[in-house]
Amino acid sequence: MIRTVLACCLALAACWAGENLAPHQGTVVLADRSFDNVWISAETTENVAHTLDDKRDGPPTTTNRGKYIRVDYVRPNDVGWIRGDIAATKGDWANAAAEFMKATQSRESWYTRENAFLRAAEAFNLAGKPDDALKALDGLNAAFPKSVQQAQLTYLRGQALQKKGDAAGALKVFAELAGKAAWGIEAVALGSLGQAELLTAQQKPDEAAKALIAAFAKLDASKDAELFGKVGLALSTSQQAAGQTEAALATLRRLAYGASDGASRARAQLAWAKLLATGDAGLFEALDHAVIAMNAREADGATADQASALARQLVARIDKLPEAQASNEIKAEYRRYLSR
Repeated sequence: MIRTVLACCLALAACWAGENLAPHQGTVVLADRSFDNVWISAETTENVAHTLDDKRDGPPTTTNRGKYIRVDYVRPNDVGWIRGDIAATKGDWANAAAEFMKATQSRESWYTRENAFLRAAEAFNLAGKPDDALKALDGLNAAFPKSVQQAQLTYLRGQALQKKGDAAGALKVFAELAGKAAWGIEAVALGSLGQAELLTAQQKPDEAAKALIAAFAKLDASKDAELFGKVGLALSTSQQAAGQTEAALATLRRLAYGASDGASRARAQLAWAKLLATGDAGLFEALDHAVIAMNAREADGATADQASALARQLVARIDKLPEAQASNEIKAEYRRYLSR
């Protein structure tokens, strides 16, 4: 069924290339101001075309790449896209891919259709169907040859090749992506992440860390918040695997106190706690970081749950320490941490 839908959608994609599709509403964010709730008719590797106000037939303009930071699009309202998003939230990747492929036929807007291709490819990869992921990416390129999502689709292509067992092909794709500075910092970061994933799988943590550290140094903690968190955590993991404990702690410290989004800070606190928990000497400090992650307001559910479980394990270990290392009063105080 999925392959039938996929074939149909890919055939239509070729027909749709160049079709004048409906605009999609969103906000174009500049460094000093924003075009709020405007109608966007296209976003390409060259510019974003949008209205000057929130009226669909408002006066048009274009803002060139490099002149704006990002575009925040309104969530699509297409039924297939919504169903795909719900399935993805549940980790039901096969159904998510099928629903997103249906949404690639949406008449709602160009953005709904383009994003559906991208989300379908991601879901196919996660469902273990790299060949279908590659076909979805080909469909995206056919329908939107100047898509601004070049970095994302290239990264997904590399992941698909990796899942097919073509490590050399994947590494080449990721290396080329990391060198595409003209596509923006996202390309550099995703290319480095892809290289690190492959090098880690090949038991080469030193090389993985080298690939990531260059990208991490170029990321802005505020402007590139999500990538800053992803690359930073991956870097600390590679540094730990390479035996670079002090470097890993420095990376986590920068993330925990420098990341602009709370979710990344919480993940860094959890990773910091896990690193310190490997020995008895850092038990107390590890518990402090686990409790911070557990109670972080912006922590996602998985991070909060893992931090809570780790905190309980650490308290149990502290309880077993001899009196000379931890008095009963200190043990009681740490137990109270879990009930606050």
